[in-house]
Amino acid sequence: MVKPSSCLWIKQVLWLTRKNQGLLFGLATYIQWGFLSLFWKLLAGVSAYNTFSWRIVFTVVTMLVYALIANQTTRFKGELVGLWQDKKALLRMLLDSFLIAAHWLIYIYAVGHGQATQASLGYYIMHIVSILFALVFLRESLSRSMWAAVVLAFIGVLVLVANTGKLPMVSLGLALSFGFYGLIKKGVRLSSDVAMLVESGLLLPFVAIYLVFFSPESFSSYSSMEMFLLAISGMVTAVPLLCFSEAVKRAPLNLIGFIQYLNPTIQLLVAILIFGEVVSFGELKGFLFIWMAILVFVTGQIVTFRRSS
Repeated sequence: MVKPSSCLWIKQVLWLTRKNQGLLFGLATYIQWGFLSLFWKLLAGVSAYNTFSWRIVFTVVTMLVYALIANQTTRFKGELVGLWQDKKALLRMLLDSFLIAAHWLIYIYAVGHGQATQASLGYYIMHIVSILFALVFLRESLSRSMWAAVVLAFIGVLVLVANTGKLPMVSLGLALSFGFYGLIKKGVRLSSDVAMLVESGLLLPFVAIYLVFFSPESFSSYSSMEMFLLAISGMVTAVPLLCFSEAVKRAPLNLIGFIQYLNPTIQLLVAILIFGEVVSFGELKGFLFIWMAILVFVTGQIVTFRRSS
């Protein structure tokens, strides 16, 4: 007969193993997203609109192939039928598809036009913007550490404006588009893989019209390397998302949240060390306030996590 203490020990080991698996999936997610700028930089010779449009096309293809290979067609159909019957959720997904389109387009444009540093800043402040939106639109309360993080991030943006003479439009565009994306998507019950198919599928008619009637470039006009990269852009989009989906299934969101800043940190290092972008002293001062905001926020999350565990 197995003792209850032995069963408890086995459960703890299995939970720790599952949590470690989640952590590994989370690390894989953010590392892939962090180095994604290298992929889009290779497509700098293709216009941002065309890169984005082909990304949508091949993302739809990738997700359909994934559903077939992974034997997920029944689940996909069930969720899609449920979405079609819920018109409010369908409208939310339509709005979300345009927001994620804006987000992707801004990022692709930024990387291709020497603004990868600004893009990394956008990803640094993204979570803080989401917290601010939760306060304003959802009436959620903020802890002292969250308030301090929001104030420091706001000061950081003001410092950037004061030192550069202009708003960091790429950074704000990325953070705001994703903030509204998360806000509108809240309450829509779709798996992440089905949501990606829906968002890309809703955009597909628009990008198809653009590619057929308005695009100054044709697919055959690209080099073999560019055609190959565009063809795998759907896979490059889908794989990190599927890794993230597995991560949140296995590990607590608090733990996943702690490692999310790997993404912008890698992006920043790639921008400076590989792309050769220069960060001025004025920009660095703004970044310091942003980094302090993140430090305060993460510290507050760790304290909360320890109190609850």
